[in-house]
Amino acid sequence: MIDTVRINLHAGDGGNGCVSFLREKYKPHGGPNGGDGGGGGDIYLCGDTSFNTLLHLKFNSTTYAPRGAHGKGKDQTGGNAGDVTIKVPVGTEVSVLAKDGSKTFLVDITDTAPVVVAEGGRGGWGNTRYVSPTNQEPVLAQRGERGQKVVLFLELKLLADVGLLARPNAGKSTLISRCTAAKPRVAAYPFTTVEPVLAVVDSHGEPFVMMEVPGLLEGAHEGVGLGHEFLRHAERARVYVHLLDGLSEDPVADWRMVNNELRQFNAAMAEKPQIVVVNKLDVTEVREGQEALRADLERAMAEDRGNSADEMIKPVFFISAVSGEGVDALLGSVVELLGMLPRDLPVPVERSVVAGIPARPRAAWSVRKEDGVFVVESEELERMVAMADTRDPRVLLQVWREMSKRGMAQRMSESGIEPGDTIRIGSVEIEWF
Repeated sequence: MIDTVRINLHAGDGGNGCVSFLREKYKPHGGPNGGDGGGGGDIYLCGDTSFNTLLHLKFNSTTYAPRGAHGKGKDQTGGNAGDVTIKVPVGTEVSVLAKDGSKTFLVDITDTAPVVVAEGGRGGWGNTRYVSPTNQEPVLAQRGERGQKVVLFLELKLLADVGLLARPNAGKSTLISRCTAAKPRVAAYPFTTVEPVLAVVDSHGEPFVMMEVPGLLEGAHEGVGLGHEFLRHAERARVYVHLLDGLSEDPVADWRMVNNELRQFNAAMAEKPQIVVVNKLDVTEVREGQEALRADLERAMAEDRGNSADEMIKPVFFISAVSGEGVDALLGSVVELLGMLPRDLPVPVERSVVAGIPARPRAAWSVRKEDGVFVVESEELERMVAMADTRDPRVLLQVWREMSKRGMAQRMSESGIEPGDTIRIGSVEIEWF
């Protein structure tokens, strides 16, 4: 089962603005009419109930959104690019993956509403935007803003009402096949089930989702027997059905071991309501010893819960998954317990750009002197000079005018800039005159 995947997202770049002037018959000196560029496409993640793994993203892990169209003359604005939607299973947890490998939680996909995870770049301004009473012939336009580039780590944590937990070969697959229409592999050896199985149980007129988690070994919280892979899917279950093998050498020790693994993996899991079930009642040895085993288990449960009189603590059930004896009573107790519990789902996020994706500076700038060169850091100015012909004196004058509006020219004057000094804006160098 493919339940984790890394994906690379490149949102669309904005289209470039246009430098254009009206040139028509009888209008030899028309004004500027360069249009703006269109916005780049966003990338969305959207829950889809028809998916239950991340396999479709495993070998298609890089997604590019289209860029916006460039502006044109006659004040024609470039078209906005279409957005891209990536479908993922409901229950997918999304994190931002940093260069050092660290993860920052981003969002839980708990429904089918789309969430923006990479924002497309804004379109660049055309030269019409720079018209002013003192600048009647603007020759500057902006390059489109770059779309966001994000590396995400997706981790699927299946959503189920009931988690079926046990040591290997306790009869989980037999029980889930008895309760539902699911047909998991059943065999008389451990680890027959190697990935979680989801199935719908319809009991007493109340349907619910039951999930079989592959058998847990001691040390599962540290990854023994792929414990991390299995326990992750049990985190979101509302109720646990803890199945014990009635023929085990020490069922009480098995119960303690599995609960300890839950506690070590995530302490909140061990505090969730749990129904303890002993399987293989059809075997004479189990039937004859059930009262003694029931007393031992109830004593251990009382010790574990601190002798709590919590109404959600249910008695120990004895069943035969093979013959079906006791299964109906068990499912009735599960339905009753689920009716007492709220659906504990993550709070849906506001459907906008989710927190956690690095925000781009929109208006921040800085000026510093480095080895005799005045270095200007400003995304807005970099986009402006990237398309400009810096050999044209009009361009240099208009760039200086734009820097004056933002206070950069004042900062450089205070730092002692003189004619002939070099100004570096992004990858472009100009000589001040």
